[in-house]
Amino acid sequence: MDREQVQYIIKLLREGHSLTKITKLAKINIMYVSVIRKLMVMDLLQIEA
Repeated sequence: MDREQVQYIIKLLREGHSLTKITKLAKINIMYVSVIRKLMVMDLLQIEA
């Protein structure tokens, strides 16, 4: 997974899309999306998107 994919997932999360929809749009495993969301909630992910 590269930086652009992470930024795209963060953008979709901020827009309020569901995990399953993000998984389909980004063509990525739902576990990765879940981990990125948890890091965002815990303020451990510092990437501007």
